[in-house]
Amino acid sequence: MIWEWLNRRVSLPWSSDLRTIGLMREDGTIAGAVGFNAWTFGSCWMHVAFDNPHALNRKIIRAAFEYPFKRCGMDAVYGLTPKDKEEALNLNDRLGFKRLTETVDCVMFEMKAEDCRWIKEN
Repeated sequence: MIWEWLNRRVSLPWSSDLRTIGLMREDGTIAGAVGFNAWTFGSCWMHVAFDNPHALNRKIIRAAFEYPFKRCGMDAVYGLTPKDKEEALNLNDRLGFKRLTETVDCVMFEMKAEDCRWIKEN
């Protein structure tokens, strides 16, 4: 269910190693989701979609980074964002992702566990 929702929004193909986090509304519908796949020994890819900016809150942001870094022990997460998605590019910058490189149509981002303010203890 969550994968299908993500797929409709970010064209995330199914993969056997896909793991997801869903942000659910009280009525049971999905307001946002984060998917992780392409796991290696130290990293994975992150895919994110939200219905509206109000769905994006600190709780889901923390969960999105705690899962790969704290629970799974990854050193880094990566993401590709289309160049024409200015709002998403700006969000990645604000979250603390570093821009690694650009392709013809996408920007590749990296977040290292050591640089992630979302998993720091209060």
